[in-house]
Amino acid sequence: MKKKFTGILALALMFTMALTSCGGSGEKPAADSDEWKGSVAMAFPGLITDEAFNQFTYEGLMKAVEEKGIKKYAYKENVAQDEQVEVLRQFAQQGYEIVIGQGGQFGEAVSIVAEEYPETKFVFSVGVDTYDLPNMSAATVSYSHAGFIGGVLAGLTTKTNKVAMITGEFYAPHRQMEASFYEGLKYVNPDIEATAITTGDWADTVKAREASLALIAQGYDVLFPCLDAAGAGVAAAAQDSKNVWVVGAVADYAKDYGAEDVTAGSAVFAWDSLAYLEATGEVCDGKAHVVGMAEEGIRPVINAKLDADAQAVYDAAIADLLAGKIDIDD
Repeated sequence: MKKKFTGILALALMFTMALTSCGGSGEKPAADSDEWKGSVAMAFPGLITDEAFNQFTYEGLMKAVEEKGIKKYAYKENVAQDEQVEVLRQFAQQGYEIVIGQGGQFGEAVSIVAEEYPETKFVFSVGVDTYDLPNMSAATVSYSHAGFIGGVLAGLTTKTNKVAMITGEFYAPHRQMEASFYEGLKYVNPDIEATAITTGDWADTVKAREASLALIAQGYDVLFPCLDAAGAGVAAAAQDSKNVWVVGAVADYAKDYGAEDVTAGSAVFAWDSLAYLEATGEVCDGKAHVVGMAEEGIRPVINAKLDADAQAVYDAAIADLLAGKIDIDD
């Protein structure tokens, strides 16, 4: 049987109090100077319990803390757009060596604060723009690789030849993903009809479910969500419908959302690996970094059994992608 879809802090609080309520910090005890080193702070746009982007990047941060002996760390979750500059500035003022804004919405805020604190290393995560600042780096997984893989899987799965991408908002990486998604579909069948929509919210499962049901009513039988917690709403809509499949992005929809019955496959984003590289300073060189298939920044998972012909198409598509034969932006 298919599964069914099932305060504001006072203004007088200091930033450190906000960290206690909406974030956290820690410090290793002083020991050998070669053992304990570095300090890093990370700002998240959502909750670190969302079982998606925010949680996975948080886990990458904590892995770096444990494995690399980072002596001091801090994070703040659920940072709104109008809070970004102040949160990042507070981290810089507190002396953190690496300050990271997680998410494509942080670019401008990171650049503003990076210009104010030239001795601090800043990372714009899920972005490729360094704003020509020598102390600002950018890093992301390859949305283009994920989009292409998603398009191929969707194209091999659809019966109505109508598929749809669903995302929260369109930042530059998501536009790249959309274009690559269309290329993946064309690789399989150039006659497939495709569309892409936004829900306006990365975490609202109700909005995502309603948007998905509207698409399903129009005959779209494969949905390709690129969302955070709201992805559960897309999975629920597919589970509440007939002959509708999900090709997931970001998360493994069969595993993370319990949607094995409707998930054809997923292009999983290795956000934990990306955050680990950022927190350990491995991408803090003033350049832009894109982590793709070859570097395991994207991990394809296939759940539906492909017949021999479909498997051959999929295998050829992956080989062409790795060989650089696919005309998409990295």
